[in-house]
Parts: sequence; C-alpha cells; structure tokens
Amino acid sequence: MKRPGAKALKVAALALAASLAGCGSSGNFTYRQYGNVVGQAFRSMFSKTTLPREAAASIPYASLGYRLNGGDEALLVLATQTDQSELWTASSHVVFQTSHGRITRTVGLPQDLGGLTPGEGPTLPPLSTAFAGPFASQRIADLPAINAYGVAISCNTAAAGQETISILGQPIATVRVDESCASRSLNWRFVDNYWLDAKSGFVWRSRQHLSPSGETVDTEIFRPPA
Repeated sequence: MKRPGAKALKVAALALAASLAGCGSSGNFTYRQYGNVVGQAFRSMFSKTTLPREAAASIPYASLGYRLNGGDEALLVLATQTDQSELWTASSHVVFQTSHGRITRTVGLPQDLGGLTPGEGPTLPPLSTAFAGPFASQRIADLPAINAYGVAISCNTAAAGQETISILGQPIATVRVDESCASRSLNWRFVDNYWLDAKSGFVWRSRQHLSPSGETVDTEIFRPPA
C-alpha cells in the first residue's frame, strides 16, 4: 500500500488538531486549559515545583512531550491512532508518527525522518520482546534532509535493567531497553534508549536518533492513548 507523503500527513494532522482546538469542553476542561496545565508541567521541569497529580489526571487528551537536541520541551497531542501507529501533532505544525514507542516519521523538524519501515516482515518487533531476551532486526529509513532513501539499518535490541522514572511527579517502574543500530552505507552508528513499563511493556520515555548529524529527540508520555 502506498504510504502517504509528508505533506499529506501534515495536512491531515493539522486538520485534526484544529478540530480539537475548536471543540467544546470535555468534563468542563477545555483544550486551552489543557495547554495551560501542560505549560505548568513544562515550567516545573526548570524549577523545584511539580504539577499536582490531580491536575495531570484531569487532562482529557493523550499527549506527548518532546525535546529536540536537549532543548526546551514542547507538546504534541494525539490526533489519531491505529493498531500499529499513532499520529501526534501541535499548532507549531510539528507532526510525529510513532509505532509502539518508535518514531517512524516526522514533519516540521530541521532534519525530518521521512519514514522508518521494517526491513523484513510486516512490522518491527515490539520493544517489549527484549524482556524475553536480546533480538536483532532490520529496518529501512528515508532521510530527505541528506537525500538518502532506502537506507538499510541493522539493530540489536536488549534490556539494560530496571529503572524507576518520574513523569509529572509520579514514579513509574520501568525496564530500560537499548537498541544499538548501524548503517554501513552512511557509516552511522547510534544507540536509542526506551523506558518500558515493567508490567505492560508500554513505552513511557525514549531517546531516539533521527539522522547521522546527531539529531536526537527525547520523548515522554504525559497521558497515554486510550
């Protein structure tokens, strides 16, 4: 099946984001109020204050925070999802497509990931597969910023140990999973890190590399999809 282009993804996501922004309240909590609450959460990351659990729990939309190259944190809201992917967007015109925690496409970043697909099989193995033991996988990446398409990448994935992380002041028991990847054609090596819920395998936090230039994206889920 032909994959939608970046422009189509962006248009669709922005339309969905606009519909969210224009909707009425949900449980007396509007989209604008949601932005204000998450804004408080971002500010708390640079101070000793924390967002009250009650306020975090009242946010009615699935949301993702991200940092590009360790910069300021920005917010994306879930626009749509399927069994295999999620589409996150914002008024900043930035769009992320993810699949069970891995970023598979971006729009609006300085060096976008044009696409990430399995090198073999219909889908990439879930990161939680590493709970049972290390595994290898192949994938294909499109990197339009450097005019590189169909780039073969080989990865080895393994659990690195248990870690407790904190999101919006709440501790979460996780298992860190590392993916060590390499592309011979680009002489590019990198290690992506994921923090998975120790029980469900859900990816709460990640650090992922998007290009050979060293561009990284840190993500964390404030409210997971339903």
